[in-house]
Amino acid sequence: MSDGNPRRTAVLWDRDFTRLWCSETVSFFGSQLTLFATPIVALEYLHASATEVAWINTAAGVGTLVFLGLLGPWTDRGRRTWFMSTLSLIRSLVLTGVALLLMTQNLSLYVLLIAVALVSGMTGLYDSAFSALLPGIVHRSKLSAANTWVAGIRSAGDIGAGAAAGIILQVLSPVALFIADAFTYVASAIAVWRIREPAPTPIERITVVGYVRSLGVGFQQLYRHRVMWPVNLSIAHFNLFTSAIQAVYVTHALRSGAMSPVEIGAAGTLGGTIGLLATSVAPRLWSLFRPITVLTTTFTLPALAGLGMLFVAPREPLLNVALLGLSLGFWAACVMVNMTGTETLKQVLVPERNLGSFSSASRILTWGIDPAGAALAGVLALYLPTGPVLAVAAIGVATSAAWVLTASPVRELPRLQDITAPDHRP
Repeated sequence: MSDGNPRRTAVLWDRDFTRLWCSETVSFFGSQLTLFATPIVALEYLHASATEVAWINTAAGVGTLVFLGLLGPWTDRGRRTWFMSTLSLIRSLVLTGVALLLMTQNLSLYVLLIAVALVSGMTGLYDSAFSALLPGIVHRSKLSAANTWVAGIRSAGDIGAGAAAGIILQVLSPVALFIADAFTYVASAIAVWRIREPAPTPIERITVVGYVRSLGVGFQQLYRHRVMWPVNLSIAHFNLFTSAIQAVYVTHALRSGAMSPVEIGAAGTLGGTIGLLATSVAPRLWSLFRPITVLTTTFTLPALAGLGMLFVAPREPLLNVALLGLSLGFWAACVMVNMTGTETLKQVLVPERNLGSFSSASRILTWGIDPAGAALAGVLALYLPTGPVLAVAAIGVATSAAWVLTASPVRELPRLQDITAPDHRP
């Protein structure tokens, strides 16, 4: 079956998708190592407060917002494989620098904030380029399956990264963890470099005026899209309060639950396993139910995860691991199912030539909200214990489906398998 590109066939696991999937495996594993380890390093080695840990999450969101806002148009210029490889190598250098500073006892909270902002910003650009590259090497009819496999490896990355980070921090040191993280990015750069990317469409020579104008093109496309705009508003709403949960849950587990890094890692492994299992049923759910049903469910139910974290308590290690693991797993399951469908919707409803700028604008909106959520948690943590902060954030998550529920173009969408049919025209 042809898809307009002679190099794309109906076979999913060809050489290029295999390499792309492997590159995403190691890249995401590295990102999760950093995500898991940074708050623990700040709390236990830099003696940060709950509010200061929330500022770390804020810095991560600001980095994503700045990088996607300023450099997003580059995801549609030139070869995306070269762009992604470069980003991975730079992330490796940043984390190597963090390891050296930590080893010489010169790492400060402010330096860690800068490093987190840089790595998060480049990760946002990498993921935008990844999303735009995928339709160039995968046949349209296989996009849903490809996104399922990508979501699966991201959930599996949660499993491996949480356990590995907890063990490395407990048995070795944070220096070893950051060095291991740096190596994952080098491996990712090598894998993605070898992908045979279709030749990019010739584009005009970039100018300052043209570049500034291009920054707004993606936002115009996103705002005018009658389906993806409300979907992205729900994602942004969801991420606002999810980032608040992420900003304080490790602090809550370490201090209110007296959990160790290994126990938190074990909980992450349990949660990742549940999320991985959810990816196996995601295509079935999207084929059985219309998008509005799946979206509403997966935006609303993760609120239960935030509430479940409230019940961790000192001297209950097994119960704490089970509670935190099930909470993380339920959240991961909903997110993985949601991502499988929303990524496919974007890739089939948005012209391929615009996917890079559209994805960047989408991520600026949906990820750029993270600093506000983390900052909200930081401010609340100045006046409230971490438990009430988690409860407030969970209530916010529960209302995130309102945007898709009030959008008739989303409510009227047919099942995903009908949208991705070869003869479907959005």
